[in-house]
Amino acid sequence: MTEKLRWTPPTYTVDAKGKVMGYVNKDVNNWGKWGPDDERGTLNYIDPQTVIAATKLVKRGKVINLALNIDPSAPFNRATPIKWMSSTSADGMLLPTEKLYYPGLQVNDDWITMPLQCSTQWDGLSHFCYEDVMYNGFWGGDVSASQGLSHLGIHQLREHLVGRGVLLDIARYKGLDFMTPGMPVTAQDLEGCAKKQNVQIKRGDILLIRTGHLERWPKVPLNERMAWIRGGEPGMGVSSAGWLHEKQVAAIAVDNSAAEVTPFEDSKGPRAFPWHVQVIRNLGMQVGEYWKLDVLSQDCAQDGVYEFFLSAPPLNITNAVGSPISPVAIK
Repeated sequence: MTEKLRWTPPTYTVDAKGKVMGYVNKDVNNWGKWGPDDERGTLNYIDPQTVIAATKLVKRGKVINLALNIDPSAPFNRATPIKWMSSTSADGMLLPTEKLYYPGLQVNDDWITMPLQCSTQWDGLSHFCYEDVMYNGFWGGDVSASQGLSHLGIHQLREHLVGRGVLLDIARYKGLDFMTPGMPVTAQDLEGCAKKQNVQIKRGDILLIRTGHLERWPKVPLNERMAWIRGGEPGMGVSSAGWLHEKQVAAIAVDNSAAEVTPFEDSKGPRAFPWHVQVIRNLGMQVGEYWKLDVLSQDCAQDGVYEFFLSAPPLNITNAVGSPISPVAIK
């Protein structure tokens, strides 16, 4: 809230609700669609009826995990997770002090250090700010290192990322094992892939986009991995944002590190990460990155069913920007 701020912007005013007064978003957007105080964005498309309908997609009881392993073998961008043991059963067997306090008992405990937007993850609606403003007009300065976000925290979405999942296997649609760096997923690709897979995109769907990019990681030599990460990747093109808006998609996840194509399609334009700004900041749509879709792709190709029940809630971390997740598709 602005009354708690230690500084104020010099050229505009922020009201008591954390909104930039007088700011007008000239892009296509969902600001105000679900009220001036909305912090859930397109997840409002998922209602109880949507979830009930999604549960009826479970036919075989097949559960497919869509998360990367959280260990040093996984691709990295911000940092590789670090895991260590704080207590081991071996300690209890060997150390005199352990035997003294807990005779006959051994305990294992472990710790992990990692960014919240690491491994398979959701980007929250606060992740991208443009012209000092986040989704629904909330001010980007209303955040502190110690307290986190004042608005748009990922914890508010803990009960809303469950519903009908749809895989759009763009790489397979194009006849490729994997798309190459710099290749965008366009609105035409999304429409054509859905038609070929005979799947209808519905209001409130959570879309999973397979480019095949992540499947290349284990084959990259160790001494070439940094160059591979920095060499660009296939991903969502700018034209796809309008299609997602038109279809009233609730959330989208991609099997790469940035979701959108890199290098950016309009890198000579006025802003970096143009797709992120359109989708997260303007539309209020959750974006998933580093989703492991190879096994799901094979299963869908075998049975011809590209829709499933999807459960992918974030960790309930108060005022956090994003969250690692372990999503599952159930068919």
